[in-house]
Amino acid sequence: MNNFWSAFHFLTVLPGPKEETNFNERMVFWFPLAGLTIGVMLCGVDYLGSLVLFDQARACVDVLFLVCITGGLHMDGLGDTADGVFSHKDRVKILEIMKDPRMGVMGTLAIVFCVILKISGATQFSFAEDWLWLVLIPGLARCSQVLGLAFMKNARGEESLGAPLYSTSKFTALGWSVVFLSISFLIGWKTGLLTVFVFIAVNGILFGYFARKIDGMTGDTFGALTEIVEAALFLLGGALCHRII
Repeated sequence: MNNFWSAFHFLTVLPGPKEETNFNERMVFWFPLAGLTIGVMLCGVDYLGSLVLFDQARACVDVLFLVCITGGLHMDGLGDTADGVFSHKDRVKILEIMKDPRMGVMGTLAIVFCVILKISGATQFSFAEDWLWLVLIPGLARCSQVLGLAFMKNARGEESLGAPLYSTSKFTALGWSVVFLSISFLIGWKTGLLTVFVFIAVNGILFGYFARKIDGMTGDTFGALTEIVEAALFLLGGALCHRII
């Protein structure tokens, strides 16, 4: 279980056991289960919110929880990624911009719109009927991280902090994705098919885009990937709950 706690501690701000984080490829196996744990905690937050808050406020608290539980790490990655890839610079300059701790206009806009999209989708959820979405969304977003580590190159090379994680097994990445996508069929066959389509489409588009812009992934793009996948799934879940599709 040390590798699970290492993954959970790495992906959240919550303290783990006193043992030091075991930062290696083995902990990547546990990323989706860490996401599932976050989803279960999100369910609790949403349930408590549904007892005392109106829908829009409850949805805001849900999204705020996801930001806080990760220490804003993924949101920061989204902002840095947007500043870099929308700078219209070459690969080397993009990577330099992404390392700059200062936030630019494009990064700010990306974060604002991501939060708005998540809240708009979460507002449509009813805990009694749609709690499984809350469990599924963080888990699938962490499956995307594992896919990126298994199939994408390390854009910063072997000297980067996350270099040891890129040797992730492709079987592990695909296996977890199949397991979590299968869970969506428990909601309904239509939901399952649409979730599979959206998950594959969003990941495929982002992986292709990052490969073209910076020839791989960085820690920031993994943050952006996580936030965008979550936003897309919140929108899909909200649309299905609202009977829009």
